Amino acid sequence: MDDRALTTDDFAAFFRDVHGEEPFPWQRRLAARVLESGAWPEVIDLPTGTGKTAVLDVAVFALAVRSADFPRRIVFVIDRRIVVDQVFERARRIRRQVQKAETPVLHRVRDSLAALSDGEPLGAAALRGGIPRDGEWAHRPDQPWVMVSTVDQFGSRLLFRGYGVSGIMRPIHAGLAGNDCLVILDEVHLSVPFAETLAQVAALGSGKLPRRFDVVEMSATPSRAAARAERFGLESGDLEGSAELRRRVEAAKRAELVSVRDHDTLPARAAKIVGKIVGPAARTKPGGAVRSLGVVVNRVRTARETHRVLEEAGHAVHLVTGRMRPLDRAGVLDRIGPAVSPDGEDRPDGLAIVVATQAIEVGADFSFDALVTECAPVDSLRQRFGRLDRRGTRSARTGKAARAWIVGPKSVVSSRRPDPIYGESVKAAWEELERRAQAGPVDVGPLALLDFPPKASAPRDRAPLLLKTHMDAWAQTDPEPLAQPSPEQFLHGIGQDRAADVSILWRWDRSADALRLVPPRPAEFLQVPMNAARSWLAGGREVDVADVAHGPGGDEDLPRDGGGPGDWVRWAGFGKRPERVGLAEIRPGDVLVVSPDRGGLRAGTWDPSSREEVEDLGDFAQLEYGRRATLRLDRRLLPGMADPPLPKDESEADAPARERIGRWLDGLREAGPGRPARHVSEIVDKLGGNFEIEVAGSGERDPAGSCYVLIERRPGTGKPVVDGTLMDGSDESGSMTGTGVTLERHLEGVGDRAERFAKRLGLAEFAGDLRLAGRLHDLGKVDRRFQARLVGGDRVELEMLEMRNELLAKSLPGAPRGRGGYPSGMRHEAASVAMIESNRAVLESARDPDLVLHLVGTHHGFGRPLPPIVEDPEPQTLRHVFDGHALRASSDLAESGLALDVADRFWRLLERYGYYGLAWLEAILRLADHRQSEEEGAKAP
Repeated sequence: MDDRALTTDDFAAFFRDVHGEEPFPWQRRLAARVLESGAWPEVIDLPTGTGKTAVLDVAVFALAVRSADFPRRIVFVIDRRIVVDQVFERARRIRRQVQKAETPVLHRVRDSLAALSDGEPLGAAALRGGIPRDGEWAHRPDQPWVMVSTVDQFGSRLLFRGYGVSGIMRPIHAGLAGNDCLVILDEVHLSVPFAETLAQVAALGSGKLPRRFDVVEMSATPSRAAARAERFGLESGDLEGSAELRRRVEAAKRAELVSVRDHDTLPARAAKIVGKIVGPAARTKPGGAVRSLGVVVNRVRTARETHRVLEEAGHAVHLVTGRMRPLDRAGVLDRIGPAVSPDGEDRPDGLAIVVATQAIEVGADFSFDALVTECAPVDSLRQRFGRLDRRGTRSARTGKAARAWIVGPKSVVSSRRPDPIYGESVKAAWEELERRAQAGPVDVGPLALLDFPPKASAPRDRAPLLLKTHMDAWAQTDPEPLAQPSPEQFLHGIGQDRAADVSILWRWDRSADALRLVPPRPAEFLQVPMNAARSWLAGGREVDVADVAHGPGGDEDLPRDGGGPGDWVRWAGFGKRPERVGLAEIRPGDVLVVSPDRGGLRAGTWDPSSREEVEDLGDFAQLEYGRRATLRLDRRLLPGMADPPLPKDESEADAPARERIGRWLDGLREAGPGRPARHVSEIVDKLGGNFEIEVAGSGERDPAGSCYVLIERRPGTGKPVVDGTLMDGSDESGSMTGTGVTLERHLEGVGDRAERFAKRLGLAEFAGDLRLAGRLHDLGKVDRRFQARLVGGDRVELEMLEMRNELLAKSLPGAPRGRGGYPSGMRHEAASVAMIESNRAVLESARDPDLVLHLVGTHHGFGRPLPPIVEDPEPQTLRHVFDGHALRASSDLAESGLALDVADRFWRLLERYGYYGLAWLEAILRLADHRQSEEEGAKAP
């Protein structure tokens, strides 16, 4: 195998090996520029359709060639949910091909990336609602990742307020987002405020820590912060060197203008245009029949109505919006994929009509033979026409321009009132289009629509000035300050009345047990604006929803009293009990679990007027997530199938539960799955006969409502599959693992791992302090009551441990989850700090003793800035000998000055290492702790 060092000259082979095609000249030129200069251009300015997402390939290759100079995490940020999904597919392809390494160049790339961590050579993740689709991006600080995210998801994490992230986990997400990160912000004109915020964050100091935090803007209209920056764009040689690129850039496209009265009449008029395009007369025209037709509108409600009207007219039509559950959207995209593929030669026969919102404007690799679009700002129109004959193949084959129709509702284009979504820009764009249409159909090709009046572009707000007071407030993650700024304006601009999104998922069983055993997964989340969700839950009128960051911020229709708790719950994260919350208590980023019989979806998209039962996708989402399979034996989830065994029947059953379940599964395999329970047969196959049986449901209040839950076991063991994504940093997930690991072994393991992380990350100067913090972090567990908790309250087992002079870090197998006499609310990490403070000789090797104490005190996410200190009703004296140093402290810290010392130290260290530098160091130790615990669990007998 070729083991030569990678060079710039290998990029073309790398690209070809990953995608099976040659890179465009500009892609080779960008790779050479980045590698030769060791830096990225601040602005990349390229027309739509020219393969901009190849920046991911360039970034991965650059990291493999010069790993010391480029960030490990490559984050592609764009404010379109469907685009996140499609760009994620490219990221997954790069990861898959690197992993397989079937060519010499890919083998060298894999080896180079693999040398950076103990994890996989390259990970891929998508962040687009509630929690990441693949949470492992935040599991290792040293592993290379390609991530694709919306502005809300990455931006909120960067500002220490990650939507859907628990308070104790936010410092980890912020530390990883704010360090060792290349942020590629696509279509900056959609996200100018966030671009300005990124620039301000990048300017923050991090002491002596090498942040490696770079931002690249991709847009023909960069933010003001990058307006004077060097721009990388197409050159004449790029078109001359590629016939394919030239055909795309010079593709002929023409549009006609059509007026309608208002949005209510738009669906019917769109249907008439569609009939004209695909009718019998159209099939005989030169150029052949239209096989793919797109209809793009500005509101989700308009898209739903247009879809309905076209269906009633007898057309086979698909609905695609950003307000769909990823699993539902994936099903639609799978069905329409071949029909809208830019590679027209592979298209199936027949007609595919797709109705969509702005969700497909940017980056979606769709190509339509004809396009009908509602009038929009000119920058949006440019993007939409980028989906028309995307490769230029139709116009090249027929010699005719691809055709489009722009529909202008008079209630918008002739109104004196600004449009709720786009302000005055639609009216200005329409006026310019009408002026151009006087000479005939309007040129809407890739190089057209560039010289429109500035007011014809979508409104762009500014981000507030990022002050020290803002960062001081956000850095306080637990407890949070009572008064703090909302991240929303820093993500989407000053003056926006846009409501931040919440995530909704539909589950029949919303009990704590059910949500623990079959945890919510983003594949089943629907994201909608908070005000729209609250109005729906209150039974009020529909709030207009769009698929843009500056969409309408309509008022909710809420009860006068604000609305108390209803039949929904808020899922607070792994290890947390679901909460019943009132309407006024719903917050940005919340995950709300509702009953399927509430409705809320039609044709897979958001429809608050629908009362049609929604499919519970909980088990399907586990399968898609790929960590472990589950199957809830709930009759409501298995329509058309034989009734499954239930816990309530156990007392009168003729056989044990496993035997009854086995017989039922055998019958299911013979009969095949019913509908609409998708992928049940796949789940059953994955479970095989190797599964754990748990019970979930309403418990004592309603035993008849309980059901069995089957959870996949590790092959060859009697233990359920360990899912590291369920670790949330809490005591429950970190200590009660049932692995029986000793304290000494765990402390040494965490210290060694933290040291390795630091050295790999170029932080050798801090490696010793991180190792020492790892060896000290769990000393507070020497409390006899904590040890009793880890043995499940078994006095005999506890005394046997004491006779062997052995202490535990993790609970014994089968130990019940009780407090064991350990006071509620007491934190073992606070006791660890007190014990270290009792004999500071243990810190004599530390480069920065303050840092070691802080890392120990915050290793579960508390203590930023104040640790939770509770009065101990039965104080104990904690004793331990560490490296020959005797440590001794009282367990009652309520009257001590420890809390104030922790807070003072926190503020000193923020000044010393910066907001992101300190969070990064915390993340390194905490993730060393998590991964050590995970590995110990995997190796447990």
